[in-house]
Amino acid sequence: MEDFKDGLKLQLKEIDGLINKSNKTLSRLEGLPDVKILTSKSNGCHQYYFLDKESGQRKYAKKEEITILKKLAQRDYETVINKKLCANRKYLEKFLNHYDVESINQYYSRMSKARQELVVPLIETDELYIENWKSQTYTPMPFLDDTEFYSNNGVRVRSKSELIIANLLEQYDVPYKYEMPLSLDENGIVRPDFIALNVRLRSEYVWEHLGMMDNEEYANKNVAKVNSYIQNGFIPGKNMILSFESLRCPISSQNIKKIIESYLL
Repeated sequence: MEDFKDGLKLQLKEIDGLINKSNKTLSRLEGLPDVKILTSKSNGCHQYYFLDKESGQRKYAKKEEITILKKLAQRDYETVINKKLCANRKYLEKFLNHYDVESINQYYSRMSKARQELVVPLIETDELYIENWKSQTYTPMPFLDDTEFYSNNGVRVRSKSELIIANLLEQYDVPYKYEMPLSLDENGIVRPDFIALNVRLRSEYVWEHLGMMDNEEYANKNVAKVNSYIQNGFIPGKNMILSFESLRCPISSQNIKKIIESYLL
């Protein structure tokens, strides 16, 4: 179960910033007449009136009074929005004081092993989720050459670049499947370089590393492949990761780290 506490704290911080901004505006607008603005429409044009709250008298706002009209309208707007922001801040702060998803996630893990054997957890622990995700078996593609690139965990890959990616995924403890078959409508079965799992969000990302982008035939072929991914719902930046290199611009470990930290942790 995903914990949204950090996101809610950011929302609270955003509300605080808006309240502070609104308070400054209201401070600048202090001392304005205690009147309301009425509006009407005549011959397709908007007309404005000042309404005295005490006497109930209405006065037509002339064109030369547009500046004071705008200030009054801004004051009225800020007053209402400020109250709504303050109310939302109060409710959100109170909610955060009682919000504790982590205790739900951890309750099963803190049970004794003997008791865990008697219970089917409502929410899978990360360990159990990863185990079940990895349990899906598939037949690897054969290696037709003599190159042998093995990751630190013993996964064989096809290139030095894929080795860098695999080792970094393992370094960050990101579960992944190498060249697992995936069915696309037009391309049939494809084998993405990696299918990586964001454990926190419990979501999969297809990862294709395009390593010969200065080869025109290779580039055209993979542009078509990426388009096919998109047509099948795999959107770069949403549930698909793309990384690139060419002879003049080789793979960057630092960039791969940033990709992993942005999407998979």
